[in-house]
Amino acid sequence: METGYHGTSVEAAQAILSGGFERSRNEYDWLGDGAYFFQGAPARALDWARERFGANAAVVGAEIDLWGCIDLLDTRWNAIVREAYDGLLSILTSEAPVPRQGAGAHRLDRAVINHAAALLEETGLPVRSVRASFREGDPLYPGSALYDRAHVQICVRDPSAIIRAWRER
Repeated sequence: METGYHGTSVEAAQAILSGGFERSRNEYDWLGDGAYFFQGAPARALDWARERFGANAAVVGAEIDLWGCIDLLDTRWNAIVREAYDGLLSILTSEAPVPRQGAGAHRLDRAVINHAAALLEETGLPVRSVRASFREGDPLYPGSALYDRAHVQICVRDPSAIIRAWRER
């Protein structure tokens, strides 16, 4: 179990608590389709929400079961994701070009993760979530490899992986 924090608006937080999380399907979703959480980082979730919603920002906490997770913090998943990338390249054509990464839009990563999840699910291995670390922001000090907005993100693809949710205060 991990604790994740989802930055959102006050209205969306109320809707989530009454009806559950919706799957995001944005082209910039690094880890594919699903509901996104900052692992163990309520302040980072609040910062993200404030950038988008200002004073109307809110954070929803969730207990997440990582059974069935493509966990990119564990190197054993690297080969599987690389194979999914190779497989995706082999099926794309000029009519469906390779998705391009862009500033803030991680189209290729999204496509590869969604493809990996589909392949695993075809073999009977459900993919309920995906977890990875991201270097983001600026170095904490000159020459540092530590970044001020680095985080671990969890993308929940299957709502049953969310054990419970609450509004952070």
